[in-house]
Amino acid sequence: VQNDVLDTAREEGRDEGFAEGRTEGLAEGRAEGRAEGRAEGRVEGRVEGRAEEKLEIAKKMLALGLPDEAIMQSTGISPEQLQSL
Repeated sequence: VQNDVLDTAREEGRDEGFAEGRTEGLAEGRAEGRAEGRAEGRVEGRVEGRAEEKLEIAKKMLALGLPDEAIMQSTGISPEQLQSL
């Protein structure tokens, strides 16, 4: 009888521990995932912002009548990007 009681208690404890660990693990995993997602989003946003800024500067340089070669060299944009402006 005592062995049955101990076995049952052990199983219940294991089940409770598993449930708690799973809940805590999911919460930690979600928090880590959100943090990584935010960091990646910031990096992507900066890259996109810099690319847009380069194109805006190139447009202004075109409006000033600067040579295409000077614009590409100064902004780092490709000939295709310059032609699309």
